[in-house]
Amino acid sequence: MMQQQDSASRGAYSITVQELARRIEENGAGGIPPELRTDAHLICNTPAAIDFNSPGAQGFGVKRAGLSVPGSIMLLVSPGCCGRNTAALSGSGHYGERFAYLALDETDIVTGSHLQRIPEAVCALVASRRERPSVVMVCLTCADALLGTDMERVCRKAEAAAGVPVRPCYMYALTRESQRPPMQAVRETIYGLLQPRQKWARQANLLGFFTPVARDSELFSLLRQAGIRRAAELARCQTYEEFASLAAANFNLVLSDEAMGAALALEKRLGIPAIRLRRLYETAKIAKQYQALAHILGIAPEDFAAKDARKQAEDAVADFCRQYGRETVLAIGSRLNANPFELALALVRRGLAVCEILAVPSAADAFYLRELAKCSPTTRIYSLLEPTMLCYREDRSVTLALGADACLCHPHAKHVTWNDDEQPFGYQAVRALFERMAEAMSGDADEAGRMASDGSSEVAEHEKGHTVSSLPRLSLALPPFAPDTAGAAAVLYPLGGMTVIVDAGGCAGNICGFDEPRWQEDAEPSAVFSAGLRDMDAIMGRDANLVAKIREAAAELTVSFVGLVSTPVPAIIATDFRAICHMVEKETRLPAIAVRTDGTRLYDRGASAAYDALVQKFTAPRPHDAMRTGLGVLGLTPLDFSRKERQTLRALLIKDEVLANGDSLYLFNQLNDFREAARLKELLVVSPTGLKAARRLQRQWGIPIRAELPPAFIYEAFSAVLSRLAALLQDGQPREVLIVHQQILANGLRRAICQRFPALPAAAVTVGSFFALDRALQWEGDLHFRGEQDSHAYLQAHPDAIVIGDALLARAVPEPFGGTLLDLPHFALSGRKAPMHPSRTLEYAKNSISN
Repeated sequence: MMQQQDSASRGAYSITVQELARRIEENGAGGIPPELRTDAHLICNTPAAIDFNSPGAQGFGVKRAGLSVPGSIMLLVSPGCCGRNTAALSGSGHYGERFAYLALDETDIVTGSHLQRIPEAVCALVASRRERPSVVMVCLTCADALLGTDMERVCRKAEAAAGVPVRPCYMYALTRESQRPPMQAVRETIYGLLQPRQKWARQANLLGFFTPVARDSELFSLLRQAGIRRAAELARCQTYEEFASLAAANFNLVLSDEAMGAALALEKRLGIPAIRLRRLYETAKIAKQYQALAHILGIAPEDFAAKDARKQAEDAVADFCRQYGRETVLAIGSRLNANPFELALALVRRGLAVCEILAVPSAADAFYLRELAKCSPTTRIYSLLEPTMLCYREDRSVTLALGADACLCHPHAKHVTWNDDEQPFGYQAVRALFERMAEAMSGDADEAGRMASDGSSEVAEHEKGHTVSSLPRLSLALPPFAPDTAGAAAVLYPLGGMTVIVDAGGCAGNICGFDEPRWQEDAEPSAVFSAGLRDMDAIMGRDANLVAKIREAAAELTVSFVGLVSTPVPAIIATDFRAICHMVEKETRLPAIAVRTDGTRLYDRGASAAYDALVQKFTAPRPHDAMRTGLGVLGLTPLDFSRKERQTLRALLIKDEVLANGDSLYLFNQLNDFREAARLKELLVVSPTGLKAARRLQRQWGIPIRAELPPAFIYEAFSAVLSRLAALLQDGQPREVLIVHQQILANGLRRAICQRFPALPAAAVTVGSFFALDRALQWEGDLHFRGEQDSHAYLQAHPDAIVIGDALLARAVPEPFGGTLLDLPHFALSGRKAPMHPSRTLEYAKNSISN
């Protein structure tokens, strides 16, 4: 963890609205300080900032947006790390059933050989569907961006082979701040599917959002007054024909800047003119906007005023200000359905106090900043992405937080997340916001229920499995498992160093937003950053820029070392991490290590490499006369063990092994444990991730190793699984049992099963794992699953088996399958932290048949 004593005296960077407005007035966009520019520093990862790096985890990213077209499916072509958080979408509108994954390995990245398999993979994906898809979206990542892949050509080839439209979606985090960022590009791809149709003067389209505009928005009644009988939206299209009919619109109302590129393309290609409307929260400006729209449509302004809707909004504002205005002090975030600076100005002009704005301004916000400076000059602006936000301390004067990120920063305030999927607009947005604020202040609102879910708590109950393909590295059923980058970051997280994920943002977002549960477990914060690489950084190899960012962040924080975690981008451009470590050590005077992961392998490889790198760098030699003392535990990370399991194991070890011998317990969750490792009396390795480092310590310092989990831990932590297994075996019929987890835990569970059920032959209990199987720990018959095809083949050969494994595996069972799945959550597989209820799991596999 980050050392809190020294950093507590530091504060997060902020600037007053008055000062920022002055700088912009004098220097234009160049006046925005580097702390508020995402290209000028490392990108901080905290729960409040995750959406910047990983919008697919919560809300809309390219992957979810690409599936907005009715009947569409998606093939994600990438290293496994890029698709990991797609597991979070499995229970969100059944998006998980519409994905398939073609994983790239090192050879593909170097040679581009995967391009030859894309048409075959698209054909296999289409053939696996019960209904013919309307379009196949092929989602590409930074790997293909750097390879310069001509995906338009590849998609045309795939389209000819599959007989359905195939379109590329570019999930290029490298181009986030380019003139055509990913979320703009995906809209252009989606609306590019529309073909010319005869125009209908009574239809208009609402462009901009991937979720629908609130039905009670007055915008719809105003359009009806203008003679528009159909106000069409992408989000409300139920069939592909409804989507295709968007091409018949007389005009497009563009409600978001990110849709403007698509609207202009439609204007040029289909002759549909675009009219820009903004979501505003000042009723006077909303009125002027509607007057301008009336003028464009040739309607008298007095017939286009929505007087009743405006009165309702004004009444809601007045009621709130009268009842709560004096006690309301606001903090406004950026994860909300509003421009935070426009919203702040609207609220201040209503007489409310805005203490903080947690958002990154752009040159387009200059007007709002100038006006805010006149009426609320002391309002402070923070960037959640700036490194010193790790030192942020809640301002207890704030009584109401708006936006999901502001709510996370202000746990003691009242909360209005204001980021529901249904999009507020016009006077309706103003009325609904103030009503929601009043509910929050009165204590009647249930904002916890409105908070976005990460979708990782459980798998959908009746989710159907997919057909399994024989094409290597094509997964039609199971999403990617935790990658090597996540394994490395998990080991580094608690050690008090600065972890820098050398990526464009997406990899760090996947890791921090999906594979690191400790932020949601009230753990101490950790200094985890994204390098924030952009396309020219990768193309030109600007290592000096990265080192400078690290130096500046290290100067503001109290950290004990720098840990660099590689990703596909530096792997492709062959970044010299040894040289970067030397540069970092020279510039920061901190020790530095690099974990050479590339996102194509699984978490156990990355965690193993991180443990080994830490041992090599920090373990001090043991003096010859020094006594050996203490038990070291390697491999105890949240990717293999839940919080409760970690606590249970620690308590048992202290009670049964450490206190009994008068020794100390070293969990390798602080840097000093690595420094003292050579003095240990014994090493207990609880997952294969710790074996490499343990064996190094054994060779160098003669420390004995045990690679096992204590039986008492197995019986206590997995008593529910053993009880359910006993119920299944009570009929005395011979059954085969397959345990799917990491090898050491699975071995411990197997021994417990053999001891508890002596009538069950030992050969009938098999360990299978998608992760590393160490030969020294492997029993005859144990299985290494290289993909869903291998596990599917085992179940075909053993149709009555009892499978003890994560419930996510039910998606890859064959049809028919007469066996039973007992849920044993493995976070590295599904991202779930808790088991499903037994009443659901006993029949889960039978309900999850091939799609």
